[in-house]
Amino acid sequence: MATGMVMPASIQQMGLTVVGTEDLGPKYEVVGHDMQLLRIQMEPGDKVVAEPGAMVYMHSDVQAGCDSSDCMGRCCSGSPCIMGTFETPDTGGYLGLTPVNPAKVIPLELGGRSFLGKDGAYFASIGDVAVGYDCDCNPATCCCGGQGLVRQKISGNGMAFLGAMGVLTTKTLAEGETFVVDSNSLVAWEETVKFSIKRTGGCLTCCCSGEGMFNTTLEGPGTIFTQSYSHAKFKTFAINQALLGTKASSVMGANESPLAAMAGGVLGEVLGAPPAAEGIPATVLMASAQPVSLDDVRRRGLVMASAAAPIEASSMDRKLV
Repeated sequence: MATGMVMPASIQQMGLTVVGTEDLGPKYEVVGHDMQLLRIQMEPGDKVVAEPGAMVYMHSDVQAGCDSSDCMGRCCSGSPCIMGTFETPDTGGYLGLTPVNPAKVIPLELGGRSFLGKDGAYFASIGDVAVGYDCDCNPATCCCGGQGLVRQKISGNGMAFLGAMGVLTTKTLAEGETFVVDSNSLVAWEETVKFSIKRTGGCLTCCCSGEGMFNTTLEGPGTIFTQSYSHAKFKTFAINQALLGTKASSVMGANESPLAAMAGGVLGEVLGAPPAAEGIPATVLMASAQPVSLDDVRRRGLVMASAAAPIEASSMDRKLV
C-alpha cells in the first residue's frame, strides 16, 4: 500500500476514492508517491505478464521470458506485441515492476468483469487476464470522445495493473448516475458504463475556455478510474516549453499544438504583445533554416541571451565624430 495516502472528507462525500488508500493485502504493495513501484510477492506457479522494460528487480529464482501470443489484440490496443513474463515454477519469490512511462499504479481486480480504457494504459497483470481491443463505431464518440476508434479492453478473473499520471481516483456509479469528466482525465471504465459526450458550452466557451468542444459523460452502473494529469498534456507542455521558452503559456492554451502556439507567438508580436521570451530559445535558433542576425533581433525588439545589445552613440558623440 502506498504510504502517506489520506482520503479527504470532501472526496468521500463525492463518492470518490483516491487510488492508493485501499489495502491490497500481503501479496501486492505499491511503493512511493510518484513514479511508483509495484512489488509482487510471488507464490510457486505464479506468472506475471508485463510490458517490456517494466522490471526493476526480481528474486534470483524468478525466471524471465516473453509471450508473443495474441499479438494483434495487444498491438491494436496500444500495448507492445511481445510482453515480458516472470514465473516461479518451484519456489516463491518477489518481483518489482514500474510503468515504462512516468506514471502511478492503478491496481484493478477484475473478478470476471471487463474494462475499457485508454490505449496503452495496461502495463502488467497476474492470473487470468486477457488484453484485447474494442472498436467504437459511434462517429460522435469516436471522433469527439477523446478515446479514438480503438480502446483497450481488459477482462478476466486476475489482477491487472494500469499506469496513469497525477492524482488517481475511482468511483462506482449507481444505476442511472451520470459523471462528467475531461476526456484526457479518463483512464478506464467498466464495460457496463455508458460512454457518451456533451458540449462544454457555447461557442465562446468552446473556443476560449481551454476545455475543447466536448467533455466525456459516463452513466452507471459501473466503476470508473480518472487521473488529474495525462501523458498527452505532458507531451504538449514539454514540446511547447522547448520551442517557446518559459513564457509560452501566455500565448497558448494547455491543449494547443506547438505549431499553433508558434503562430500565436508571431501574432502576438504583430499585435504588440510582449515577446514569448526575453531571449530567443536555443532550440528555435537551431531549428531556423537561416542564421539570425543581430539586426533581425533588434528589429523584432528582442534581446540575444548570449550577447549584450550594442550601445548606440549618443547625439553628443555623433557631433564629435
